[in-house]
Amino acid sequence: MKQRLNRIIRVSAAILAFAMPASADTLVDAMRLAYETNPTLILNRAALRGTDETVALARAGRRPQLVMQGAANYTNSPAFEGAQTESYSLSLNATLTLFDGGRSQMAVDAAKTAVLAARQSLRNIEQSVMLSAATAFLTVRRDRQIVELAVNNVEVLKQQVQAAEDRFAVGAVTRTEVSQTKARLAAAQAVLAANRGALAISSENYLAVVGVAPVNLAYPPRLPDLPGSQAAVEEIALRTHPLMRAAHLSEKVALIDLRRAESARLPSISANASVGYRGDGILAPRDSSSIGVTLSQPIYTGGALSATVRQAGAELERRMADTSNTRAQVRQQVASAWFQLRIARASIAATRLQIEAAQFAFDGITEEANLGARTLLDTLNAKQEVLTAQNSLITAMHDERIAAYSLLAAMGLLTPENLNLGIDLYDPEENFNRVQNAPINTFEAGKVLDNISDRWR
Repeated sequence: MKQRLNRIIRVSAAILAFAMPASADTLVDAMRLAYETNPTLILNRAALRGTDETVALARAGRRPQLVMQGAANYTNSPAFEGAQTESYSLSLNATLTLFDGGRSQMAVDAAKTAVLAARQSLRNIEQSVMLSAATAFLTVRRDRQIVELAVNNVEVLKQQVQAAEDRFAVGAVTRTEVSQTKARLAAAQAVLAANRGALAISSENYLAVVGVAPVNLAYPPRLPDLPGSQAAVEEIALRTHPLMRAAHLSEKVALIDLRRAESARLPSISANASVGYRGDGILAPRDSSSIGVTLSQPIYTGGALSATVRQAGAELERRMADTSNTRAQVRQQVASAWFQLRIARASIAATRLQIEAAQFAFDGITEEANLGARTLLDTLNAKQEVLTAQNSLITAMHDERIAAYSLLAAMGLLTPENLNLGIDLYDPEENFNRVQNAPINTFEAGKVLDNISDRWR
């Protein structure tokens, strides 16, 4: 039993050892770079900043509106013996809504809630980018391991071809067996070319997600601790997943909008004041000023108000249905990742036994072939089974890690905060606090453009 365990450990170590350089980029490094430079995150952060401005726009409706108007006219009338007149005016008008049935305040509340929903959507996109970075990292490592195995296989087959030709020269094997060995070598070289192509593709995907080409990729860290049951994972997911939170917040926005649409039937009261100056070239220039209150009460709008209420009600129904649909999607993601993880772990255990058995069979067949009880083709087939099992172990270990990180994402926990990336995280509150009260100018596009351009330098 001890000998069997040692054999498994030796084989697993041989598969993984080549990818552990002294200085290497870690999985956390890849996630950190993706978080800082990925264009998908950059554009969605900009979209969130645009959503922040809706609060400032909504608050503007509750503040005084000041408008200055000026006009100058010159008139020449030949019919009246060339009479010429000129007039000019300048006025400053102010309006302030005193009462509108709460519509202005509800608009602010809806905008704030929409901002919170947009933040949750951004958190979900951050999760997707983190998962893409992890997937790209692990896939490049898997493909490099598979290429290394393929290279070793080609080298071994080259040696076997040479040995077969030497044995053919002394009549120990037939020309057929030499040809079979050469055919296996050619097939192995074709597989190596395909594996190198797959590695090139995964490397390009890594570059697209992370922003730099993969060089030395370190062995991944220990898998995160996960709940012990699917029910526990699902309970966490339904409570913390950003999409669930965004759906609930969007539903709340729709409810506020419905109430706002219903309040449009209420009267509105506004105060207005104006100061003006007017001259016409005939009478002496004169000043004017006024102040007043305006009451507006919708009586009949051609059915527009009723249609607006019905539209808002339909939107609320859509949002409620979307929440139910999101709940089903989150549960499906949890179930998929959970069973993928179980499948991968079962596959790892079975494949390790397969490697041990295949290696044992290969050693025995090789000895039998040396004694003339087995053909060279038997040896080649046994070696291929060992290689297939080793490839399966690499793939299963890759799948286990992908499933584990997918399960974290399904729970809503694959976030930069939980990953502890060791960098300054993007704070949506900073921009929101800067613009929510509608300052005159805070536009800083240069920083965004610099972040995008730095990625491709």
